[in-house]
Amino acid sequence: MRVLQVVAELGTGGAEAVVLGLTEGMVARGHRVWVASDHGWRVPLVRRLGGADHVRIPLAAPGPVSLAAAAGRLLAWSPGRPVDLVHAHNVRATLAAAPVARLRRAPLLTTVHGLGAEDYPRAVRVLRRLSDLVVAVSAAVADDLEHAGLPGERIRVVENAVTLPQTSSGVDPLPGVPAAGPVVLCAARMTRQKRQDLLLRGWAARRVQGGQLLLAGDGPERARLESLARALDLGSEVRFLGDRDDVPALLGRADLLALPSDWEGLPIGVLEALAVGLPVLASAVGGLTDLGAAVELVAPEGTEAELAQRWAAALDRALAEESAAQRQERTRCGRELVGSRFSPDRMVEDYLGLGESLLTPGYR
Repeated sequence: MRVLQVVAELGTGGAEAVVLGLTEGMVARGHRVWVASDHGWRVPLVRRLGGADHVRIPLAAPGPVSLAAAAGRLLAWSPGRPVDLVHAHNVRATLAAAPVARLRRAPLLTTVHGLGAEDYPRAVRVLRRLSDLVVAVSAAVADDLEHAGLPGERIRVVENAVTLPQTSSGVDPLPGVPAAGPVVLCAARMTRQKRQDLLLRGWAARRVQGGQLLLAGDGPERARLESLARALDLGSEVRFLGDRDDVPALLGRADLLALPSDWEGLPIGVLEALAVGLPVLASAVGGLTDLGAAVELVAPEGTEAELAQRWAAALDRALAEESAAQRQERTRCGRELVGSRFSPDRMVEDYLGLGESLLTPGYR
């Protein structure tokens, strides 16, 4: 099978990790893959794979101009390249990929990695018109798509997968961070969706002080978050690490992963943390609610003040009040869950099966 995957960019993020994992798995099984995206630190990882190539398209910037330019770049690239399947990740990539799918007479498969509640109706209007089949990364995302009007027979659930991350070779990724005290890591793009502001307010309101809060990632909210950290007088307790390509090493240095998002599909970072036995504290949203006892969940409803206090209490429980036996049980549940349910081989085979079904004569 010859597959063109389209994604906005190839930096830090769950969709980006899925694209790389699918590319690796498909190439290993003898398939030909092109990945079209904007910049990102994962681009060289794609280029190193035999049987895969990267196509640069200007899709990371918002707005219709970059979208039209990305679609035009794909159309200019496509002549002479026999693509069997076009696989777009999220709605913007679907819009960029649709013209080349039509030109090559290839089915268009879209994976929805999660959306804000207000975005589902508009997304479904696009997906109904352009996509032959839609993959939801969790049952919660599938429910939201169907509720917004996408017919259930056009939806399939393929959960994300995680490769057990490789830790660094004895090199401390945080040489300036004291070894004493708990270390809490939030590794996520700095957008309004991820709500690092709740984590900062919760950290400041904890009953038990001490430790380090590490914010790995970058994005449009970074300046606002840094200003908030100063206003809360958090000083050196909070460190902004910027975009990092060594998250597995950061997970190995942390005592807890925190993710206070407003919405999620099925975040790869949480699965990576569970895979290495790191406890997770996260908002009770999307596919996170289906991970059972492996993750401690924080209810996402309430005023800003109520949410901050709820996160403060949850951080106190996780860092100061949970017993060693409770932490050990949570760690065991997480590792077992990842090992039994979120394997890369399962994800790759599921996607290949969907691709083959779309290539069956008469499907469309």
